[in-house]
Amino acid sequence: MTYSYVHTKINEAAFPNALNLYDKELMTGRGRGKYWYKEEIRNEGKSFFIENLNKYFPENEIIYIV
Repeated sequence: MTYSYVHTKINEAAFPNALNLYDKELMTGRGRGKYWYKEEIRNEGKSFFIENLNKYFPENEIIYIV
């Protein structure tokens, strides 16, 4: 769940009408122009993915979420 200037440019080129995912209020710096969501937000996202992956793919094992 990291984000950078490069991601912004790629997303703008590929998806010009898409939502900009960078939000200063939700993210914190990770050095060298990279940002990631603050822990509380990351945990919400992780819980969402785990819940839905288990719901739609109950036989699969989740090894890790980045």
